[in-house]
Amino acid sequence: MNKYITCIINDKYMSVGGFGHIFYDMLSAYIIANLFHIKFVYSPLISLGNNHHLGNKPGNRDDSINWDKFLKFDNNELTMNDIKNLKLNTIKINICQAFKSMDLLKLGKLINSQENNTLFILTNNNRLYINELYYFNKSIYNNVYSNLKKKLNHLVKPKNNIITIAIHIRRGDWNWQPLNYTIEFIKLWQSNFKNKSYIINIYSLGTNKQLCEIKDTIEKIDNNISFKFNIDVFETFSDIYNADIVVGGHSNFPKIITLFSKNIFIYLPNNDGIISPLGVNKTFKLYHLGNYPENFDQDNRIETDIYCKKNRQLIIEKLTGIL
Repeated sequence: MNKYITCIINDKYMSVGGFGHIFYDMLSAYIIANLFHIKFVYSPLISLGNNHHLGNKPGNRDDSINWDKFLKFDNNELTMNDIKNLKLNTIKINICQAFKSMDLLKLGKLINSQENNTLFILTNNNRLYINELYYFNKSIYNNVYSNLKKKLNHLVKPKNNIITIAIHIRRGDWNWQPLNYTIEFIKLWQSNFKNKSYIINIYSLGTNKQLCEIKDTIEKIDNNISFKFNIDVFETFSDIYNADIVVGGHSNFPKIITLFSKNIFIYLPNNDGIISPLGVNKTFKLYHLGNYPENFDQDNRIETDIYCKKNRQLIIEKLTGIL
């Protein structure tokens, strides 16, 4: 006799978006299962594609992406197919605004108030973020985070003697991240590690105008830069996952990829007080990465600012440690 929890991405009560958007919803169910000792049930991960991300057709599902075969996150997990013949009561969880964080005490009372043979379904993009779990229960956080690090071992590629730096620049439907951020990181790298063998791969999805701006602005700064524009999303994911160093902005895409990997990740916080946070400029999307700081993995994840001044010495020390 068990209780179960899932997140059905294509449910009519959910807002569907890109990979970062939908993975946070699924991860919320995974975290809750561990936190309240109930069974996690995997439901297919399907995100919106390029039509949405380029801003051509927001919300369009014609080129949706199914992540199941690539990620294989469902390996060793219960699936909806596994429980389809069980007689379960269904309880939809909707206790906060979309994209915001659930009150854990309220959530716990709801789960504990139900009998066994209950399937809880997260709706309305009610979430519980991993940085909140870090501050709420370190033991369960360590278990969840350790499991995530093992999930994508099938994507690991052999290393060589060349340091690989992956820089992700969000463009397409969101064009706020200044290129100065990328430039400042490259300058930081050059001033401290110029004698190393390295390649800088820059990833972006965008319009020709947006991508030409990136290339024209950055290509003369360093001779070791390679631009990977509008390439296959699975290739981009795999490259970032296997990079030695990842530099991301406000986008959730590299933030989530690096939950699985063991590389050094340098990033901008969701709300840095300088750049408009991703999503909150739209009244229907109250994006909020919980009530706690994002820097939950302080060994590998380093928060900075668009000038690369915040935690600059820490960045240098961490990069020195892996070289």
